[in-house]
Amino acid sequence: MSDSRQVILIADDQESSRELVRAILGRSNYVVVEAADGEQALQISSKAKPDLIILDIHMPKRDGFAVVNELRKDPAFQSTPIMALTASGSLSDKDRIISSGFDVCLVKPIGPAKLRETVASLLLQSGASV
Repeated sequence: MSDSRQVILIADDQESSRELVRAILGRSNYVVVEAADGEQALQISSKAKPDLIILDIHMPKRDGFAVVNELRKDPAFQSTPIMALTASGSLSDKDRIISSGFDVCLVKPIGPAKLRETVASLLLQSGASV
């Protein structure tokens, strides 16, 4: 009855970005849940308890920095892998992203193989059950 597949939350205000991630990861047999802004990302995270969270940096209501900061305060999410998926790809942006509590930063556009590889690696490192 229960679905043992890993749950991944993608939070991005661009529907096309969410659709792309859902299509890529859905083929890898993950359960993908979606949020269109930072507030939804926090609400869905508390209910779905995702195994991995992918956040865009620039979103309405709460940006990715505010969301990761809030999640990292919660003991339930301190070891949850959180990935930034953003168009902001400068070295200073990446440094700020990683120092803000993200585990990794990928820059859009992202290739399907790179996304799947990074997700699998983060889940393996976190010890999330497969």
